[in-house]
Amino acid sequence: MKPQDRGVTVKGEKPMETEFAKQSIEAFVQDLNSTKPMPGGGSAAAICGSMAAALAGMSAHMTAGKKKYAAVEDKMQQIMTATKLLQEEMLAMAQEDADMYSLVLQAYKLPKNTEEEAAQRAKAIEEASKTAVVASLKVTGACVRIMKLAYITVTEGNQMMVTDGSASALLARACQQVAAYNVRINLGGVKDAAVRDEAERMLASHLSEGEALQAKVLHEVEKRL
Repeated sequence: MKPQDRGVTVKGEKPMETEFAKQSIEAFVQDLNSTKPMPGGGSAAAICGSMAAALAGMSAHMTAGKKKYAAVEDKMQQIMTATKLLQEEMLAMAQEDADMYSLVLQAYKLPKNTEEEAAQRAKAIEEASKTAVVASLKVTGACVRIMKLAYITVTEGNQMMVTDGSASALLARACQQVAAYNVRINLGGVKDAAVRDEAERMLASHLSEGEALQAKVLHEVEKRL
């Protein structure tokens, strides 16, 4: 959804003070189901991405220290560290999505009554849209990293946790697909052909890898049920 389509007004509005990562789940969901422009779908998706990372980490935690899985102890320890960083990154990206939306919204709200104003507005939309695209591409890329870790936990980790591994992959893939839509809609404000082409190339790569990883994870889970 483009900024002007949400029917929200920024003029006179206080800057957002709540950090999503510090909200209760109930408060965050209530804010989603309200007239507030933020948080939106991108922030909700990133929260899901954070949970996806945490679930892969959970599987590793439930594998580490067990004699049966001593051969993969080091690998599980590495996954625990990696997923902790990823879940923190995703929480930060939830906030960043809202910040980027605000930036784009402000650009679209600029006056365009004169040629000079219209040119300044167009430039502001271009730059804000580029920044928003980069932010969402960070999310789609991080989701690939999460799904790779989920695959390892499913194939090498505690077999009692395979459904948690599938939950990790499914949430990460859903997050990726939402972020992909945000990339595509914000590309609508980007006129720079080189930037558009590179963003579309990166997005296609992330989505292709994500689709393949989800299929691999679910295939392995189905074999183990």
